[in-house]
Amino acid sequence: EAIFMEPRPQRKTKSVDALKRCEHDPHVLLAVSKLFWCERKLQKCREWFNRTVKIEPDLGDAWAYFYKFELLNGTEEQQEDVKKRCIAAEPHHGEQWCKVSKNIKNWRLVTEAILILVAKDL
Repeated sequence: EAIFMEPRPQRKTKSVDALKRCEHDPHVLLAVSKLFWCERKLQKCREWFNRTVKIEPDLGDAWAYFYKFELLNGTEEQQEDVKKRCIAAEPHHGEQWCKVSKNIKNWRLVTEAILILVAKDL
């Protein structure tokens, strides 16, 4: 969040500082992915989303943002790939992920349905 609270010109510097301090933190990697997405650097964004879900496959928010990114910018094949990888990882963490998955109305939903709902809410 601190990265996106900075004025636009300082965001890159703030993200570099965060990466130096916590290079393997999935939340930092996710923030960098979203930063590239905002800058429309789609290939770099995709690479950073892949890094994020590789380091922490249990972070549902990362999968949801990655899936949303592919829905808007990727092919159907890329969307299905992210969905299949998410289902295999069975994530359980993340602020947005838990908000949807722990909602009483959604208690019987499978990972795929939760992914779609979270991505829609982002």
